[in-house]
Amino acid sequence: MCGSIRQHRHFGASDVREGHDILPMYERISRIRKEVNSNCPRCGSDKETLIHAMRDCPNARAVLVHGGLNNKVLEGTYSRCVDWLEDVARMLDRKALSDLITVLWNIWNSRNNKVFHDKEDGAMVTWDSAAALSRDFRIFNFLERPLIPKLGREHGCRKPDPGTVKINFDASMNGGKTCFGIVVRDHEGFVLGGRAGVMEKKVQAECTELHALEESINFAQNRNWTKLIFELDCVGLINWLNKTKIDCSTMGHHIKDIINKLKQCCNFRFSFVWTPRGSNIVADSLCNWANVQNCYTDFDMDYPSKIHDFILSDAII
Repeated sequence: MCGSIRQHRHFGASDVREGHDILPMYERISRIRKEVNSNCPRCGSDKETLIHAMRDCPNARAVLVHGGLNNKVLEGTYSRCVDWLEDVARMLDRKALSDLITVLWNIWNSRNNKVFHDKEDGAMVTWDSAAALSRDFRIFNFLERPLIPKLGREHGCRKPDPGTVKINFDASMNGGKTCFGIVVRDHEGFVLGGRAGVMEKKVQAECTELHALEESINFAQNRNWTKLIFELDCVGLINWLNKTKIDCSTMGHHIKDIINKLKQCCNFRFSFVWTPRGSNIVADSLCNWANVQNCYTDFDMDYPSKIHDFILSDAII
């Protein structure tokens, strides 16, 4: 998804109002009518701006988190909703962005139910309503030519050589916790196992993926895999991993220690490959699952049903 969200003509009128912050929020109304309280009618903890109502209010955030929205989409501080949506549009593909707009529309409806009827649906109900609407829309328009051409699935890497194990990993922060997900496949794409967990440590954003890499190495070392390909969608970490000889920063030294450990257990038979986010779905889903379950668990080929669903949906896309 590229370009400014202000220029996308396929959004509806309500979406345009949302992007330009002209929906009737209490913060805006209070400037005109002094007797109106500017605080959020749902949480009451902050002024009700559009970005607060759609993303930062605990009620809205609960809906987004319930749907497994990647924490990277929820990070950052924004004064205007349109700035957040533009950044989101640079991270999500068109289908995902369309789904997010549908969710935001349902969050807005839930907010209005609270304001006008003093009734608000729970996060699960709001999310399920958005999911049903999005699904029904696609069913009823299945035979029509799409307004926006469907994007093919991105494949960021080639199939590894026989005997090579491929490890995909992802990580995110949630408050004072670091969450990660790891999935391991053989050269035919068969899942050998993985790990998902939550660590009670708060680190810098750029360090979260590094902790997931360490977990991946430990996981491989415990199973005596020695020919490895690590796939990740973090360009920054890929750059760090490829310039360890010239990076003298604290992060650089940390990475050198990790690389040295990897060399010892793999005898130099490893590589790091960037992959687009669309090819890292399972690791990202495991990361979100660990966050919700607040767990730390390993699995092998006989993985739990929830994890099975992630892997199956990834395989049939």
